[in-house]
Amino acid sequence: MGVSVEGGKGGKKGMMVDLNLVPFIDFMSCLIAFLMIAAVWTQIASIDVEQSISPPNPDVEIPDPPPPPPLTIHIEKDGVWIGRKVEEGKKLDKIGEEQDWKQLKDLIKADHDAYPTETMAVINTDDGQPYEEMIKALDLTREFGYPQTALAGGAPSTTPDGMPAAAPAPAGG
Repeated sequence: MGVSVEGGKGGKKGMMVDLNLVPFIDFMSCLIAFLMIAAVWTQIASIDVEQSISPPNPDVEIPDPPPPPPLTIHIEKDGVWIGRKVEEGKKLDKIGEEQDWKQLKDLIKADHDAYPTETMAVINTDDGQPYEEMIKALDLTREFGYPQTALAGGAPSTTPDGMPAAAPAPAGG
């Protein structure tokens, strides 16, 4: 299919031009198909939603937010770590050979002031730490209102060479 354009003005020779309209018609038919499909997509993309705002249902119980993790005190060989979350905890270095009990006491008090309704604490010790340090930490937690304190730790679970520790010998031997 084509169109011929002929003729000239002023005695000039006319030009003969043939325009091929097939590619133009193909383009227009593709464009019309694309526009019709796009119109359908806009209808699919819009969904009518009716929302009514009403007072909360008194029969449905709203769950309480989860409680914060318990206060954890980890007595280590080189100091004490205290906190509720790993990224928020604080490490207290030893002062000479003694743990920094005064600063630990201040941090336990500050935690209790921040979480006055919490009653749970966990005290953990590294293997080989003196029992007295765990008891001192227990006394500090009880002093500031943590009656539910879990204790962890105990005798070393392995010897320096990595072998399991031997059972203690019976008394009176």
